[in-house]
Amino acid sequence: MYKINFMKRDVLQKYIHKILLIMRLTIIIILIAVIQLSAKDTRGQKLTYNKKDITLFDLFMEIGKQTGYRFVWSDSQFHSRELIDADFYNTPIEKVMDKLLFGRSVTYQIVGKSIVIKVDNRSLIEKGIGVVVGIDVRGRVMDENNQPLQGATVKIKGSTNSTVTNANGEFSLQNVNANDILVISYIGYDSKEINASERLGNIRLVLSTDKLEEVEINAGYYTVTDRKRTGSISSVDSKVIADQPISNPLQALQGRIPGVQIQQTSGFSGARFNIIIRGLNSLRPNGNAPLYIINGVPFISTSIASGLVSSIIGIDPLSAFNPDDIESIEILKDADATAIYGSRGANGVVLITTKFGKARQTTFDINIYKGMAEVPKFMEVLNTEEYLEMRKEAFVNDKKTAAAVSDYDMNGAWDQNRYTDWQEKLIGGTAQTHDIQLGISGGNDQTSFLIKAGQHRESTVLPVDNVADNKYSLLLNLNHNSSNRKFKANMSLSYLKDENDLVAYDPTTQAVTLSPNAPEVFDEKGKINWQNGTWRNPFANFESRYFTENRNIIINSELSYAIIKGLNLKTSLGYTQIDLAERNTLPSTYYNPTTGPVNGSAMFSKSNLETWIIEPQLSFEKKLGDGHLTILVGSTFQKNNFAGETLSASGYTNDSMLGVIKGAATIAVSSATQSLYKYNALFGRINYDWKDKYILNVTGRRDGSSRFGPGKQFANFGAIGAAWIFSQENFIKKNIPFLSFGKLRSSYGITGSDQIGDYGYYDLWSSTLYNYGTTTGLAPVNLFNPDFAWEENQKFEIELSLGFLRDRINTSFSYYRNRSGNQLVGFPVPSTTGFNIIQSNLNAIVQNTGLEVVVSSRNVDSKYFKWTSSFNISIPRTKLVSFPGIENTSYRNSREVGKSLNIVRSYKFTELNTTTGIYKFEDRNGDGIQNPLSDYQSLVEKSQSFFGGFQNIITYKNWDFTFLIQFVKQTGDSYRNYFVAPGFLGNQPIQILNRWQKEGDTKPVQRFTQTTSTAYIAYQNSLNSTLKVTDASFVRLKNLAISYNLPGKLMNKIKCQKAKVYVQGQNLGTITNYVGLDPETQSLSLPPLRTITLGFQLTI
Repeated sequence: MYKINFMKRDVLQKYIHKILLIMRLTIIIILIAVIQLSAKDTRGQKLTYNKKDITLFDLFMEIGKQTGYRFVWSDSQFHSRELIDADFYNTPIEKVMDKLLFGRSVTYQIVGKSIVIKVDNRSLIEKGIGVVVGIDVRGRVMDENNQPLQGATVKIKGSTNSTVTNANGEFSLQNVNANDILVISYIGYDSKEINASERLGNIRLVLSTDKLEEVEINAGYYTVTDRKRTGSISSVDSKVIADQPISNPLQALQGRIPGVQIQQTSGFSGARFNIIIRGLNSLRPNGNAPLYIINGVPFISTSIASGLVSSIIGIDPLSAFNPDDIESIEILKDADATAIYGSRGANGVVLITTKFGKARQTTFDINIYKGMAEVPKFMEVLNTEEYLEMRKEAFVNDKKTAAAVSDYDMNGAWDQNRYTDWQEKLIGGTAQTHDIQLGISGGNDQTSFLIKAGQHRESTVLPVDNVADNKYSLLLNLNHNSSNRKFKANMSLSYLKDENDLVAYDPTTQAVTLSPNAPEVFDEKGKINWQNGTWRNPFANFESRYFTENRNIIINSELSYAIIKGLNLKTSLGYTQIDLAERNTLPSTYYNPTTGPVNGSAMFSKSNLETWIIEPQLSFEKKLGDGHLTILVGSTFQKNNFAGETLSASGYTNDSMLGVIKGAATIAVSSATQSLYKYNALFGRINYDWKDKYILNVTGRRDGSSRFGPGKQFANFGAIGAAWIFSQENFIKKNIPFLSFGKLRSSYGITGSDQIGDYGYYDLWSSTLYNYGTTTGLAPVNLFNPDFAWEENQKFEIELSLGFLRDRINTSFSYYRNRSGNQLVGFPVPSTTGFNIIQSNLNAIVQNTGLEVVVSSRNVDSKYFKWTSSFNISIPRTKLVSFPGIENTSYRNSREVGKSLNIVRSYKFTELNTTTGIYKFEDRNGDGIQNPLSDYQSLVEKSQSFFGGFQNIITYKNWDFTFLIQFVKQTGDSYRNYFVAPGFLGNQPIQILNRWQKEGDTKPVQRFTQTTSTAYIAYQNSLNSTLKVTDASFVRLKNLAISYNLPGKLMNKIKCQKAKVYVQGQNLGTITNYVGLDPETQSLSLPPLRTITLGFQLTI
């Protein structure tokens, strides 16, 4: 293996030392916390003992052996020689004592490691008014179906003393006054107040009639309930993610989030996803990516891969991330939600929050599944008979009587009776997948922890052995609150490793286009068959390998302190490191031995990106009359360091040495890059909530970026949002009683974008192959432009939210309009400068508008049967509003003012000439020549007219059933864009059989040809005509999950808190008229696979 050093050795060692030190300290802190919790949380002691006819005295001794408690009592007050039957399994000590002393005139108190048994001789007055000091309160919180609620909060009213329930719904509070009132609350349920008592028994909470009131959403720098949010935020939680057998978190969002278009580009594991939030804001293809934030730390939104095989699979920046580590994903869309992120949030923000430790007894979680995946659909192509018929007919049409030397399929070089289903041969295999997740978590109301590890493996459908994507993850989390609740510390660390060993070749195009009578892949000796050099054997391409090792470290720490009531100081510290090593090898067996090189070659690349961020913040909250004021101010200091290098190696005499760079005869540096990006900002937020009805939210940010020149580095961005909860108005309550919730909100703001390369405004030079004497030659690559500035995005939105029948039905209707200006585009300059164009800001304006509708309902909500549904649909539109001087730019042939950004400028197909059998196109200037400059028109577009999803969740007793149907109405690339003209060597879709054959035929496909005839020219023009766009709409059963939760009696037998078995499926079926492998990818790349898994989950 080889190593590339991007920095001085002492600097590198310093960073490695820091990272290792952080990891060691993290593990030590968590281990100490676990030990401390097991020592400190005496209430968590449990007893397992079974014996009949045992005295209380002997049982107390046994309890002392198991728990370390010492019993204190007086024989005159308590008869300890009484015989009883003991039957306890893993029972908390409090429950043991409650059962043993039930019906006796004594009580007990735990003091340190002693259990004191005494006569309950309190007077009625003392018991009534609570004069006695401190009682121990115990109870259990249940839902309406008598199921325990884990994580419910139990708090003494008017006090900071509180706790949370464990996995069994149990809780205990010490030193509670008998006249105190306890407030029990749980998200989604109505809070309940009860009088304090030592033994409260089961406390039942009722599902809230207004769940919007309770559910909190992560908005980045703050949290807000769905009811009171003024911005556009959509969320997906861990339960939704857990029901899907996915390897990339973005897959969980497809069809579920309104306004968010997510396209999977390939079926290879680790392949790139395209995500667009509310349309294309920038004219630059690489200027529309959203901002990723993981646990408060910015994460790259584009891959840092070198591009060795990016044309084949790409590498998604989230490919290494473990979806099972995620607690929730929030999408911030409008100005009110994104403006606080300034320029980084112009294209939307994706917030990912990982799982964290919770106050509960220590639990072990195990989740394992195994499954398989395959290509869901093959393209219908010609068989050998149909194929040869096409070829012969093309010969006749072109008046060609004999096959040429290169017509191997026709001249006898290949067997004309052979048939091979190349799709089955090349992409028809079954990929194997398995996933293992292990975790331990627990804690009390002061300190909680989580340790979680995962491993995921996916093989491939290609006929290649020992090729798979292996992912490993480690998640550590530690949370601590001081006893007075003033100081809080949260720390999380994610270590991710993705080892992707692939073939550096996608055989899908060959699988579809290879002639059905092409030769056998192996000769009689089992070696690759080159058939005398007449073809490129696809199995030779499988000899090329691509290996990538992607290592990510994400560390976040938050420290906060309540200075005084309502005033809090918080600092967020974050660090990410991404190390990506790539290797692409071409062994000698990759080449035809008679014509190709005899030695192997390889490419090596290594990239490193480090990000540091510090964000100190000060927040203030105060109740002002009938309102509530919240103020937040903070600053951001961020720095990114990137370094990358690519080496080429050739002349390997031994293929086994291809993975070692020193084994090459020749080594050269293909590219080397280093860059530094700095970003600073001041931000603030003011929120005022008056009477829980009128809410005003103002955010602002002053950004500074090193990507712009002097005088242009700083810019101001901000937004204002307002909400009116009109269902709180008395006149609404009286006149529309069935309306349980109604809110009207709106927002307007300006965000910016600095999504451009580093050093874009500098004069840049690169080395060349031409030297001057001993001096390396340099060539200019970029012209200095000090006026390089921010793009700006003005966002407006208005939304109406309604809830009916105690929120059994909820709806929302959102309209948005975003206008992006000051576009960074290529602007022509005089050739005397040495350049044709430079990047410059022009007053081009891109507009995105849209309507988003969401409907959710609780169809059935009984004790044993529950059924909920949710539906969302988005209707996006985009338009180039203005572009002064567009005729002088490179966009003149691809964009038109007043038209959609997705417009396709092309020839207009008019008809198929029934006499000649050739396609005809409109000749706009009548010169008889098809010329793009004069004949192109803007008539069709490749875009989504609407998209969305329909989800159902059904629960019957212990069974859970969920499914999601994704739908997209769109136009896309026609299959014809990926095939040569029908009649040439190479297979075709069966649709081409519906072709012109004789004069008078009216068919959709022109006559066959196999030469550069007028028919061939017409076909080539059709690839740049309205024929290149077709209907690519589809309805897809995106996800289905069925699970069975083992009943409580069985779980007690197997000693588990929770257990379930499940089967899950992804991409199970698609309804479409699209002619091709997949309407989502619209290409001849490997389509998204159909995946089915079977697994089980245990909580111990």
